[in-house]
Amino acid sequence: MEKSRLEKMKISETLLSLNILKKQNLMLGDSLLHLDNLLYLHKSISLLDYNEIKSVLVEKLPHILSIRFFTLFLYDKNRKSLKLNCHNHPDLKDDLVIQLDESGIMRDALVNGRYILETDFFRSKYFAGKKNPLYQNAFFVCIPLMIENEIIGVLNLNDNAKGFFTVGDLDFVLNVTEFLSLSISNALLFEKVETLSVTDGLTGLNNHQQMLHLLNAEFVRSHRYGSPLSLAMMDVDHFKKVNDTYGHQKGDEILMQVAAVLKTACRVNDIAARYGGEEFVLVLPETKLQGAFQIAERVRQEFSVCRFQHNGKEFAVTLSAGVAEFDRQGMDRPTQLIKVADQALYKAKETGRNKTVLGALDGDSTT
Repeated sequence: MEKSRLEKMKISETLLSLNILKKQNLMLGDSLLHLDNLLYLHKSISLLDYNEIKSVLVEKLPHILSIRFFTLFLYDKNRKSLKLNCHNHPDLKDDLVIQLDESGIMRDALVNGRYILETDFFRSKYFAGKKNPLYQNAFFVCIPLMIENEIIGVLNLNDNAKGFFTVGDLDFVLNVTEFLSLSISNALLFEKVETLSVTDGLTGLNNHQQMLHLLNAEFVRSHRYGSPLSLAMMDVDHFKKVNDTYGHQKGDEILMQVAAVLKTACRVNDIAARYGGEEFVLVLPETKLQGAFQIAERVRQEFSVCRFQHNGKEFAVTLSAGVAEFDRQGMDRPTQLIKVADQALYKAKETGRNKTVLGALDGDSTT
């Protein structure tokens, strides 16, 4: 009897051991699969171009995380808003922007710096009373993307083949999001450095060096194909007096407003730049002199109606402009085109300001 009982215990222990071993093998298999997926993701998105990273995420992230849908929002701390930056939802607009307070779950995840898992979102405090027919499951996972204490954005996950999501599923997902945060942060930093190298920090326009580079390319193209090319130089009138009277901060505001008007006036191929100080340039491909004159006049007139405030009082500022067209017979360098436009600008200044003057290679400028 005792022998039979002992044999049963041995059999029971053997079965238990086999079950434990089987479970360990399954866990090891999942771990190896997760490791393989993580290494693949690392290899795929260890890129400096953020657009390439987004393409990889759309294609591969649902498979790697075993989910159906995801949204990745980037956080703008100045505007306290979240901009949809990467997703695989068929019914979301790519330019979607949400104020932080408009999404309780994303706000709480970012403010508290930790994930939120709602196993039944429709019964949670975050549910606004309208179900999305796209979702087949009730769970919602919201994970902040952070580097140390700096908030980058948030990753939301919905739906999977199992129909549910547990805390046990989070380990691998959190490892992936930690890596995602680092990769995205590096890519955005690189993108920012690249942008700063060619743009003016105050106005966001092309800087002087980048403008010369782009002008040279347009000059070569115009010379080769015989297409027209014009350039407009603009200068804020009495800018030193403005700075002395209202302060440099107000002067910066005025320069940013000039840039805003220039951006509005620019067509697809036009190039707006801050030439230096209070001087601006518009490079106008496929544009003859009269066309350049009309564009410069529109900028001048639109800026002249802008109003600025100082100590409760309103004031206006004006622009002067000089325009020039590429002359194939008399010009062989882009700097000559700049010089003619600059001479026309000088004439606008000395003949009363707040006007646009047409430049000519022989120096005979006209208004």
